[in-house]
Amino acid sequence: MGKKPPVRVALDLETTGLQAEHDAILEVAAIKFQGATVLDTLETLVAPGRPVPYRVQRLTGITPQQLTGVPQFESIAQKLQQFIGDLPIVGHSIPFDVGFLRRRGLVRNNALIDTFELATVLLPSLPSYNLGQVAAALGIMVAPERHRAMVDTELAMQVFLALHQRLQAVDLALLKDLANLDAPHNWPLLAFFRQELRFRQEKEGLRGVPIRGSLGDRFAAQLGMDPRVLSFAIAHESDAQVNAVQTPQVETTPPALNTLEQMKNIVEVIPEQASQAAPLGYWTARKAVLEALMQRTTLLMEVTLGGSDYTPALLPALEWLTDEPFETQPGTSPRRLLIACSNQQSARRLIETVLPRLQASLKSQLPVAYLAEHGGYLCTHRWFGAALRRTSGELTAEQARGLAKQGIWAQQTLTGERSELTMLPQEITAWERISSGVERIPSADGHIASAYDRCVYRRKGYCFVSRAEERVKTAKIVVTTHAGLLDDLTHSHSLLAAIDRRLILDADLLEEEMSRWSSAELEQTHLLGLLNTIGTELPDGRYQGLLALGAPALRENGPGGLSTTPTVSKSEVDTRMRTWFQMLHHASDAVSNLFSCYGQLLEEFLQHGSGSNNGGRDKGRNSYGGRSNDRTDQPLRLTGETRNLGTWTDVERAWQQTAQRLQHVIDLVHDAERVLLTTQRSHHRLDVGSGEEDSVASELAAIAWKLLEQKRLGQQAMALAESDMVYWLRMPPAPPPFVQQTVQQRLVVPPVPLTTPSGEHSHPPVPVLYGQQVQISALLKRTIFGADICTILAGASLSVDNNFSFCRGRFGLENDACPALSVVTEHHEQTLLYLPNDVPEPNMPQYQRSLDETLIQLATALEGQMVILYTSHASLRSSYAAVKPVLEGRGILVLGQGVDGSPRQLWQLFSSQEHVIVLGTGNFWDNIGEISRVPVCTFITRLPMPVLNDPPVAARAEHYSDQLHQLTVPVASLRLRRALNRLVWSEATRNVVILFDRRVLSKEYGSTILHSLPRSSQRQAAVSHMPETILDWLTASGSWE
Repeated sequence: MGKKPPVRVALDLETTGLQAEHDAILEVAAIKFQGATVLDTLETLVAPGRPVPYRVQRLTGITPQQLTGVPQFESIAQKLQQFIGDLPIVGHSIPFDVGFLRRRGLVRNNALIDTFELATVLLPSLPSYNLGQVAAALGIMVAPERHRAMVDTELAMQVFLALHQRLQAVDLALLKDLANLDAPHNWPLLAFFRQELRFRQEKEGLRGVPIRGSLGDRFAAQLGMDPRVLSFAIAHESDAQVNAVQTPQVETTPPALNTLEQMKNIVEVIPEQASQAAPLGYWTARKAVLEALMQRTTLLMEVTLGGSDYTPALLPALEWLTDEPFETQPGTSPRRLLIACSNQQSARRLIETVLPRLQASLKSQLPVAYLAEHGGYLCTHRWFGAALRRTSGELTAEQARGLAKQGIWAQQTLTGERSELTMLPQEITAWERISSGVERIPSADGHIASAYDRCVYRRKGYCFVSRAEERVKTAKIVVTTHAGLLDDLTHSHSLLAAIDRRLILDADLLEEEMSRWSSAELEQTHLLGLLNTIGTELPDGRYQGLLALGAPALRENGPGGLSTTPTVSKSEVDTRMRTWFQMLHHASDAVSNLFSCYGQLLEEFLQHGSGSNNGGRDKGRNSYGGRSNDRTDQPLRLTGETRNLGTWTDVERAWQQTAQRLQHVIDLVHDAERVLLTTQRSHHRLDVGSGEEDSVASELAAIAWKLLEQKRLGQQAMALAESDMVYWLRMPPAPPPFVQQTVQQRLVVPPVPLTTPSGEHSHPPVPVLYGQQVQISALLKRTIFGADICTILAGASLSVDNNFSFCRGRFGLENDACPALSVVTEHHEQTLLYLPNDVPEPNMPQYQRSLDETLIQLATALEGQMVILYTSHASLRSSYAAVKPVLEGRGILVLGQGVDGSPRQLWQLFSSQEHVIVLGTGNFWDNIGEISRVPVCTFITRLPMPVLNDPPVAARAEHYSDQLHQLTVPVASLRLRRALNRLVWSEATRNVVILFDRRVLSKEYGSTILHSLPRSSQRQAAVSHMPETILDWLTASGSWE
């Protein structure tokens, strides 16, 4: 008879907020279970002793009336403690619930099993990990009464049982890896994995028996690889699957706008400079695309059909591919098409949905392959090398979770593509330990090939990079991202340069993506992390890092191989190695001193006031809209004028010392790499590229290359010379003060006070040095454009007032040599554009108050159903504080980005809830993605004009004599059109757009912005008439023109 499963308790609380110190418990539910058998239940409402926030009432259904006469928590606490006892507690984001109980003296020592953590590991590709979506992915029915405690408790129990069943099917060697992760002991899953490992070993009679042992070592010697690679999914893949990916089966009911007939009926083509829309039809667009493909020319093609529909560009290109002659002419290569999208999400949608649908309409099955960015693949060599070893201290809980997730995913994936994997922000550093992108770095020993060329995993078919390259070589259609395209075309081993027909989708985002691709940072924590990963001396006198890991092979007359312990003593290193550790210590001191000097330089700059060209934000922040009033982190753009600051001399001296010591470290790393490779050849009969020393040598080569890149960035910035890059110093943005990972996964996300958690910054913050390319036109000419190359640039927003000159200039294209056209759908019967003519302009003192009053009136009239777009977080927060109490008192839920959750979470709530409005900024403008519910009313608070004191924008603006008309207005026009295309016109429902910026009427440039939008019905009237006019429009039909 088998051993019975342990007894556990599933638990869920409903609370008035997220802070255990301040908020109250509303409801408690618990289920005691053993396996699938329920042993007992407990459920009760709890008197909170305070008002229940409206949002909590909405999302839980718990009303003040239901709480009348229910017990206080103190009266049920003993019963609850007796029910739970010392049993393990199961729940979704269970540390949140247990935090409330421990605050009240209960369950202080119980083991926790977090189904959120477990789901992120065992379901590595799930887009979202809230309880309902995890349950749905596992095939568990989700009750409509979600967000009541007992319903969620039952669901959490079922989710745990399903996930536990999956864990039981995990390969035993992988389970041992998970149980032995170098993770903090308070990571909830660590104890659970170890308990599961003990149970499995006892069940299979392997307790105390090494999983690998001498037999595994002999097997590894025969394979030349770690035998655990045989558990990877690719080890069981048939040879036929290695070839180029065939297009998957198409849906039986394709969505709208996907056939040739529909294109012919609803699309019109507007020639450039046309005063009115000319209904030339789909065939005009088709002819232009085919001519560009046949003649190998460049074409600008604006496609504004709503959402991400590029059918007028894609369908003719696929026709051209399909119509290839049976025999190619002498001297010509077979037809192939390269398609680049802005991001991984768009590329995956194209491959999985769009291309299969279009190919089905053409009755073709051309093979498609995806090429990820250089760091976009799992590197098998790194995974079985140093990835799971301690090199720079104990893993964080998030890093451990990321590595555990990657281990599960490695046994499922056939491509190793990062885009398959859902990585939470805190897990990204775990991916960096095992990602590709460094395999072709040359060896320090010129007589030894690169890690890629000598890798035994590649030679034996287990390299995801090599397999992807083979698929690309045989595919007729290759899909990549903008960044992936640049990674490949700027590399000496380019696979895509030979494809001379290129279709760049999302071309309106190309400049932004290329600027991001060209960006670089010199950051103290990152630099010190690289140095510590090479090696550091710990306070107890022991050594840690890659050098310590390789000490048996690095020290003179050492036995070879790697250390079996995460740290080594001084007796295990020789004089040369101790010198290396001293050099690393000196380099770390120099780096710390450099950034201290950067801080003094920035402080002096701020004290003396900033010049007109020195403001702005770093590359990762939004550079549109007004400046927040509470920001004191002004950037310092590094120009020749910077030398006038008194502390610049100290900075120069600190940099010279840092550069010198970094070079010493680079040299010692190369020396260590050579020793390791030489030691491997002398101690092993295996080929170079298959031993443990080789993995550490490869990691050292990668870090030396990264340090060299950092050193070059610093040298270029410190030169203060004119170049095609702009450099600036800025204090790093503070982390989101309210974000807790476990809390974010709960669907109920009440507002949290905007206070920084204690201990967030144990050391004073220091500036970061940023760099970014100013103009992308030269880079485009060098990579994407070229003689005898067809490049079709298709985007939703490329013309300003029916003129493509602005985008031509940004892309470095000549007007005469690059034709352009606009493919649009009219919206005069769908959308009303309302322009209030009596509101204050955005810079007027009365503007914010007028905006908030208007939002209250309109949201009340429409009973929610609104999305409001802001250009700054400060204005959003101001409106949020003003409208929330009033509207929630009227039964309308108010959700704010950065206050109530991420954009994804807010869209989920907007789609699932009635009577709700969402306040958004940043990603709500550009990265809307696929939304499931289009708002009835989209409210634009102000024009999205770029901030000209942002260093990259300021550097670009210097190339224009009239910055307002040549840069600011065009950028605002394009961004507005792009946002409306995705947010308003992705469905055909009748809706309203309000442009609450009177400058479109009062300023002469307003007509340019309005003429840049597709045709809609339009009203200019007083703000007081807005609610009635909008209701009339929504209940009417036809156009108001």
